[in-house]
Amino acid sequence: MTSDRRPVFTAHDIPDLFNALPTMFGFRPSESVIAVATYGPRRRMGFRMRLDMPAARHADEAAAMMVGHLRRQDAEGVILLAVTEHQDVAHDVLDAVEHQLGSIEPIVIARSDGLRYWVDVPGFPIEGIAYETSDHHLSIVQAIANGQQILPDREALVGRFAPVTGERRAHMIELTAAARTRMLGVLAAADESSDAVGLRELDPLLSHVIGGGTVSDAEAAALSVWVSAITVRDAWWRRFTLDNAEAAFDLMVRVASVVVPPYEPAVLSLAGFAAWLTGDGAQATIAAQRALAADPAYSMASLVLQVVEAGVSPQRFDWTDDLRHAG
Repeated sequence: MTSDRRPVFTAHDIPDLFNALPTMFGFRPSESVIAVATYGPRRRMGFRMRLDMPAARHADEAAAMMVGHLRRQDAEGVILLAVTEHQDVAHDVLDAVEHQLGSIEPIVIARSDGLRYWVDVPGFPIEGIAYETSDHHLSIVQAIANGQQILPDREALVGRFAPVTGERRAHMIELTAAARTRMLGVLAAADESSDAVGLRELDPLLSHVIGGGTVSDAEAAALSVWVSAITVRDAWWRRFTLDNAEAAFDLMVRVASVVVPPYEPAVLSLAGFAAWLTGDGAQATIAAQRALAADPAYSMASLVLQVVEAGVSPQRFDWTDDLRHAG
């Protein structure tokens, strides 16, 4: 990830961790169990995952899933948090995860109902400790100041990838038709491969967003048309790296918000891949699922879902092998 797009936030206590959750997932989790991997002696936070709070009878299954993902991410330590009105269930789930951690060090294990938190250690107040949940917490203020959008819940996050409608949709259909006509003309006049031409068209857009800029509706339409060609999509897909993942995701979310048929699958799949590179499995899943809703046979979207569900680390993605299966 780029270090200059999101500042480093240091959590000093358990309330800090609960207040920082919206910055980790893009929305304020509720009825959730959360694992955040830590690395190194300074316990740097990295991979994070969230599950809907399972029923108590499924605690062991949920624990096995979470621990499996943590191991595949080479987690050295883990912060385990639960946010729910059902504290008895949270206790059972967190206990099940802790018992399966093995060599992964539990750094913090805490549960909250949104108003009070509990840590299951001897002598901890049975009534819990009150804390303030604030939209003005330092972690959130820093994130918003650096361009992150914090949504109220997961449903709002899903809405972020909803199809464009109304007059805006009609406007985008016109812009996209014009972009397709231009693309065909450019390709017809070119004396080089389509992927080389496509990269020359698309690279400036990513560079512009990396530099803090935005793209217009016309530029978004042009991007959606160019990446509909698989050779162009795959060449540009390789431009997405851990270093520019935040900017790539910002760009693709912008395009996803206005893309029109039949160009959704490539755009949404690229958005999902960029989200996964940033460590955001929730948005990666939502984007890939919308891509598959538009085209159930679109293999890149299926690939994104597979790597997210398997807990594959972005550092382990094999371009040579995996791109062979994306069509």
